[in-house]
This record gives sequence, C-alpha cells and structure tokens, in this order.
Amino acid sequence: MNPTISLITPTPQFANDLADVVRIFWGGAQFKVNEPGGEITVTHTETEANGVRFCRVEMSGACSGCAEKSKEISPDPLLEKRYHKRLIKQALYDVMKQVTGRTPPWGSLTGIRPTRLLYEGMSRGLTLQQAEAETREIFDLLPEKAALLREIIEVQQALPIPQDDEVDLYVGIPFCVSRCAYCSFLSGEVGKGKQLSPYVDALEKEITGTLALMEEKGLKPRAFYMGGGTPTSLSAAMLDRVLTAAQPFIDRAMEVTVEAGRPDTIDAEKLAVIRSHKATRISINPQTMHDETLQRIGRRHTTAQTEAAYALAREAGFTHINMDVIAGLPGENLDMFLQTLAWSRGLAPESLTVHTLSIKRSSLLHLWEASLPDGDMVSRMVDAGRAEAAKRGMKPYYLYRQKHMAGNLENVGYALPGHACIYNVDMMEETGHVLACGAGAISKRVDPAIGRIERAPNVSEIKNYIDRTDEMLQRKQLLWQADWNTGNKTERN
Repeated sequence: MNPTISLITPTPQFANDLADVVRIFWGGAQFKVNEPGGEITVTHTETEANGVRFCRVEMSGACSGCAEKSKEISPDPLLEKRYHKRLIKQALYDVMKQVTGRTPPWGSLTGIRPTRLLYEGMSRGLTLQQAEAETREIFDLLPEKAALLREIIEVQQALPIPQDDEVDLYVGIPFCVSRCAYCSFLSGEVGKGKQLSPYVDALEKEITGTLALMEEKGLKPRAFYMGGGTPTSLSAAMLDRVLTAAQPFIDRAMEVTVEAGRPDTIDAEKLAVIRSHKATRISINPQTMHDETLQRIGRRHTTAQTEAAYALAREAGFTHINMDVIAGLPGENLDMFLQTLAWSRGLAPESLTVHTLSIKRSSLLHLWEASLPDGDMVSRMVDAGRAEAAKRGMKPYYLYRQKHMAGNLENVGYALPGHACIYNVDMMEETGHVLACGAGAISKRVDPAIGRIERAPNVSEIKNYIDRTDEMLQRKQLLWQADWNTGNKTERN
C-alpha cells in the first residue's frame, strides 16, 4: 500500500520523522504536511497539564485507528526535544500497528545507529542487560534484534577505547571499473583513466599535509582505512604511491585496512604492493556467488574471479580477509542466498558483512524499478546470515541501518575473535576522530565531553577536488583549530 497521506500536525518540524515511521509499514507513501486531500489523513494533537505532555494520533480515510501517549516534560531543552519527537513517533507507530496488523523487526526505530540507545541507558547507570530490556520495551523491538545489539556491545567493550589524542586516517579512492546498479556513491568509472594520475597527485599532497597537521596537533595514529569506490581500480604503481605517502601513519597504526572490493581489479602485483605496506586486513567482496545476478547488478566479474582473488590473497600472506554479501538482490530467493553463504564458507573469510539491499533514489535499481525479493524473504536471508556467522564462530561487532532497506532490516559486520575492525566500530559508533583524504571524504572531530561532532567535508566532484586540494587541507586545519580542553579519554555513549 502506497497511499498519499495528509499529515495534520502542530509540529511540522517533526514531519519527516513521522513520515519515516509510516514508511516502515508503507514504503512508498507520499505526504502532504498540513494540507488536506490525501487518501488518508493523520491528525496529531497534543496538550500539556501538570508537567505532562499528552499526545494523540488519529488516522481516518482509507484506514482508521488512533493511539494516545503521554510523558513527563523534561527540564532539559535538548532532551525534551528528543523525547517530544519520540512520543509522537511512538503514538503514530501504535496506530500503524493497528491498521496493518504488523510488528516490524526493529519496532518504531528509524535511526541509523540503534546501539546508541543501549549505550545511553548504560550512561544512566543501567547494566547492559537492563539497557537491552529497556530499549526492547520502549521501541517494541523483536527480542532477537535487541539481543543482537547487546552482543555487538559486548564485542565492542573488549576493543581499545578511542583516546582524544588519537585519530583514524581514511583515504578515499572514488573510482570503480563499472557502476553497481545499487550504488549511490559519487564515484566515477575509471574509463580511459585520464583522471587517475592527477587524482593520485592531489591525494599524495593532501595526505602529506594531513600528516603534518597531526604532527602539529600532537595526534597519534589509531586505524588506517583505504576505501572507495574501489582502491584496486588504481594500478599497482599508483597504489604504491598513495600508500607510501600514508606510510608514516600506517607504521604506527593499530590496524591497516585496504578495500580490494572488486575481484576483477585484483592481481598478484597489487596484492604484493598492499602487503608490502603492512596492510593487516583487506576486503574482497563478491556480494553473491551467482554470475547471472552479478551481471544484472553491473558487477562485471564472475564467481571464478572471486575464488581466484581469494587464492592470490592467501598466497600473498593475508590472514584477515573480509567478505561482503548482500541479502535482497534482484532476482534472488532464499535458496540462492543460502547457496552464496555455503559457497563463502569454502573461502573462509575471517570476517563477514551481511548487507541488506538499500535502494537509493540515485541508484540504477531505483530507476529501473527492479523486481526485488519481498521483505519477509529478505528477513529470512538476514537471519540465515546471522546463523551462518555463528556456525563459523563469528560474533557481530557493528551494525547500522539505512532508509529504503528491504524489510526495514540492517547491515551487520561479523568477525572471528580478534578480527573485529576497529575503524568500522569507530565510524559506526562515532566515538573517534577521523582525518579523511580524497574526493567526498569527510573529516570528523568528536567532543567526548558532550558528544558534539564537527565535520569538515571534502568536495565530491573529482576535478574540483584536484583543483582545490589546498582548500581541503585548510578545512581540516580549521576543524582542529579550536581547543576544546576535553582531557584525553572518551567513553562509548
């Protein structure tokens, strides 16, 4: 059901958040805010009395239902804004459950990082188990989803906590040999390669300047991550140049990841270069074992090439390889996904990331309106991925959610003991500083005292980045210019 909904509300500032709740149930719903004429009208009213806010949400038209919620008003304006929005969303969620008869796996949650809710509870003195139970009850999570959050935090608590004088270094390579149909990233196809050399020139310059900034500010290396795009779209010589520029950071980093994502870009020479620069972790990402699906989604490589790439990586001495697979690819069913999981077992990656397909408006799959597995089938695929990881002795260690995900589900990273990727956790939980180099890369500074995050984005268009590299360095300088005087230890909250 994809109705047009008239949303009548005294809080239009929360309209997008309320729309997100409806789209958990009706993914294609369209909205008119404080305008009549929709097939369905959702009316939100509220009153206050004796320090308590009372909220009522009523649905009329093609579907009907109503729900009421109340909560004490917080004296803290920032908390009250959060609780106010949550109150309305939960009342609307109750109405949607009434009219659809469905209980979504993540309940009323629409946020990207649900682990934060448990960390928030723990910061108030709850145990992890109590925070799990509280989150499950408040947001109507299925028990297995709440348990997944708890398991992730248990793994994260064993990892070294980011310090205020530590920073991750991200290096972005925004090139691919072809564009995947589900991709919405601002990366360019390599084509004839005319942009590669000037891009590497600019990237070397930015990395060198960034390392100088670290030295000036007394920042220490934490984790290095080279992503994309597809870093192995570069030639071996270009890879060597970029990694050589970053080597002073790499030499002191806790972990070093290079995405070698597309199997058709991997050869022995590139792997030897990556290995010579002390990479401790690489990603080789097939997404599926089915060649017909790979062609359909624009991957332009084969299962045989994935197997060959894994063999080359093992021969090169890599002992930590991550594999990505995607649940919900067009034309696939549960049996096909199970076949991919069984096949991946033979390649024995040390970590496995199970993604749920997310159809972004800028992706080709959205434009093609491709036929996709339904939400119930994708849910079974995701469950199968979790069961497979558990059979291999892997634990979940990070999770994030996106809008427009099949079945309103999640992406989860699993890893064998000792193989959780520190950089992925830092990024997902937003607990550590990041200095980022490359087109579209975003540097980030976290104030651990209050959890404030300031960002300095690089321009995304590749030619602009090449022409404005000095400006990108200046943006980082300004990001670190203020003295926050926050001490040196952060907590996960």
